[in-house]
Amino acid sequence: MAKLSMKPAAKAETSVAGALQHVLKDTYALYLLTHNYHWNVEGPKFVSLHTLFEQQYTELFAAIDEIAERIRALDAYALPNHYDEILQLVGTLSNPLNKERNKDLVADRMIANLIALHERVVSSAQKAKHLADELSDEESQDLAIARIQVHQKALWMLRSIVK
Repeated sequence: MAKLSMKPAAKAETSVAGALQHVLKDTYALYLLTHNYHWNVEGPKFVSLHTLFEQQYTELFAAIDEIAERIRALDAYALPNHYDEILQLVGTLSNPLNKERNKDLVADRMIANLIALHERVVSSAQKAKHLADELSDEESQDLAIARIQVHQKALWMLRSIVK
């Protein structure tokens, strides 16, 4: 049986798929935290934050599917072994539910954590965008650009709340 060699295009796709894995992992962590905060937010900002978090986690859930499907289109598996990394990432953030009794401060810490994760997703999406551009993968580049725009808007909204 002849040994199949990996074509240069396939290597490029694998590299972009690897970059998109980081976007997917970071997005998944952000989704989990946003959904958790939706359930647990309290205090005077409850209605506005509960609604905002729901809008954001709903969008994130759809994005997770889109990113994973792009990775599969590049012939790689989506999140094959990243579950521990996702939990570790979430675990690096201060848990506002255990730190504070003041509901306003809890909400502000939730927002600060979400800001940090949105910034992380923007960073990983920018890396994926640049790599996709270098490798002429316009579809992955478009996906990364769209994700950057969504997260920049979310950052603007979250930062506007805590100013």
